[in-house]
Amino acid sequence: MLAVTVQGGQTAVQVPLPERKRGEALVRVKRVGICGTDLAMFDGYTDHTGVIGHEFAGVVEEADNDAWIGKRVTSSINFTPSDYPFDWKTAKHHPRRTALGIRGRDGTMAEYAVIPEDALIELPASVSDASGATVEPLAAAMDAVDRLPPGVGGDILVVGDGRIAQLVGRVLQQRHHRWAIVGRNRMKLSLAKRAGGRGEEEANIHKGKRFSRVIEATGSPEGIRLALNAVAPTGTVVLKSTLSEEVQLDLSRVVVHEIRLIGSRCGDLEKALEAMARGKIEVTDMITAVYPLARAAEAFEHARRPDAVKVQLEP
Repeated sequence: MLAVTVQGGQTAVQVPLPERKRGEALVRVKRVGICGTDLAMFDGYTDHTGVIGHEFAGVVEEADNDAWIGKRVTSSINFTPSDYPFDWKTAKHHPRRTALGIRGRDGTMAEYAVIPEDALIELPASVSDASGATVEPLAAAMDAVDRLPPGVGGDILVVGDGRIAQLVGRVLQQRHHRWAIVGRNRMKLSLAKRAGGRGEEEANIHKGKRFSRVIEATGSPEGIRLALNAVAPTGTVVLKSTLSEEVQLDLSRVVVHEIRLIGSRCGDLEKALEAMARGKIEVTDMITAVYPLARAAEAFEHARRPDAVKVQLEP
């Protein structure tokens, strides 16, 4: 079958069909998204060398539990060992966890993938394959918003204008927060403004404008530093970026101004799917392009363009 692997580069290559073990389902992948983590994999983000990809929608073709066969699904990306009961909240912190297409388990940027049945989530008919492949990043965006302290006035600042930043903005809008976004791409900023955000000038932050609550979602060291500059004393910064390189930060400012730094990675997929199924959050207008899996190299090139938001592959 065709798949994208770290070892094979960004071109789809032929690999063996995955072997389903007891308690796993064989899923035919219908859509899979390219995200910042996927791009970082080729820069050495982890030591994983196999199939990448974790934002997906697919159809179960084989499973121990016959009830799953034929169902459209997505899944958690974190899995506990087989001797440990699965729960998404504990899975993402378990010391022996595997992560779909990231750590110790082949991912879904392929024609087929194997997924533990306990981690599967059925997609309702109202959610398309394109939207289903965006449930995981939407859940991650929700988790970032959930980690902000409540009851603080003023706009919430989103630093970044890319994939996760756009979703964070939509979550804030759905929850009736006032929010601003700072970025450098006019098209992406226009997309965020249409979703209800207010544009903020980066120059204003360098001149001293501050926000009590900041969510960083840039995927760059420079963006993390900008987020720390933007936060007010005693404020909170939620960090979303996963980088392959180390970042130098002025931590004395964090101490002196008593700033809270909070990391946020994965969220509750069922909560994200419910919001999507009820039409509370729209994601399809964020999909910039869809490529067949055989043209993965073109898709990755497109995903790196400044004007690309979400590029998906269709095996």
